[in-house]
Amino acid sequence: RKDCKDIALQLIDYPHGDGLEVAMGGGRKNFFSKKTADPEYGKNSWGERKDQQDLTTQWIKKHNNATYVWNQKQFDAIDVSNTDHLLALFEPSHMQYEIDRDNDAAGEPALKEMTAKALQILQKENKPYFLMVEGGRIDHGHHAGYAKKALHDTVALSDAVETALSMVDLNDTLIMVTADHAHTLSMSGYAQK
Repeated sequence: RKDCKDIALQLIDYPHGDGLEVAMGGGRKNFFSKKTADPEYGKNSWGERKDQQDLTTQWIKKHNNATYVWNQKQFDAIDVSNTDHLLALFEPSHMQYEIDRDNDAAGEPALKEMTAKALQILQKENKPYFLMVEGGRIDHGHHAGYAKKALHDTVALSDAVETALSMVDLNDTLIMVTADHAHTLSMSGYAQK
């Protein structure tokens, strides 16, 4: 529909409160114009915005204490005490599979690292927050028949949950882990502590 904003623009032009505090993952090409070469892949990958906007610049302008990063070095250098809004886009499309992360020249943080950074930012204020962490490549691995990649990404999600558990007070925090649907490679059960 003509009057429907794309998801990238919705993240920037969020009409409620002061918008999202943290958004991390892939999809960088959706934030840059078709005339902009990707910072990591150069002229092998271009933005996809027909409106020619640079939404990363708009993110910085819209929010106080805002940061935009696209690689591991920038991610590691984030000063959480001076960051209230973080936009981190590590790939033009989907993030690397966990097993392939070390082959990324610019580097991508592990899901547990992104979880920790998000919690550090959200916990600065003494107010309730909602954080959704997704192991999105698990599903991709299943659809493509990449069992090994799907399993490694499942372990990465488990590590992220473990990180979250270590950083929150379980007396006032609800952590849910669920799948949106099942595949042929299924594991059931739970760990007892």
